Amino acid sequence: MATPAMESADAVFDSYNGDSQLSEAETALLKDELRKTEEEIQTLKQVLLARQKHAAELKRKLGLNPLVELGNDINKGLKAVTDTEAFHKTTEVAAATADTVKHKWNDMRNSSLFKSFESKLGTAYNSAKMAASTSIDHLSQAARGGSAAATPAEESKPIS
Repeated sequence: MATPAMESADAVFDSYNGDSQLSEAETALLKDELRKTEEEIQTLKQVLLARQKHAAELKRKLGLNPLVELGNDINKGLKAVTDTEAFHKTTEVAAATADTVKHKWNDMRNSSLFKSFESKLGTAYNSAKMAASTSIDHLSQAARGGSAAATPAEESKPIS
């Protein structure tokens, strides 16, 4: 059974007129060896294909579909990564960094500057909320047909 590759190799050898130092007997031996090697390669490809089909059939019978295999491969990959020394060192550094940030954040929250800012922001928020509430009350009262000339709520002093 001549494969396209073998026929192509024969055509190349038959048309080759190079400065080869091989005798015709040596060339014939090499051609024969090449032909046998290509036949072995073809046989191995067929055997491999048959084995792959057999493996696919076994997987089907065991209920292993490509999605299950993908999940298993991902889990194995994750385990391989998490078992590395680099991962453990990175985890330790990240935990230490998170701890440092937490302490710095708490220190900042407990500072007088932050408490002052927080207090002023809270006062401004409450003032805005009161003004919006009063404005909504006036609008709803006007919509109901009430007096639009009602006195507005007394404004508080601006934040200094």
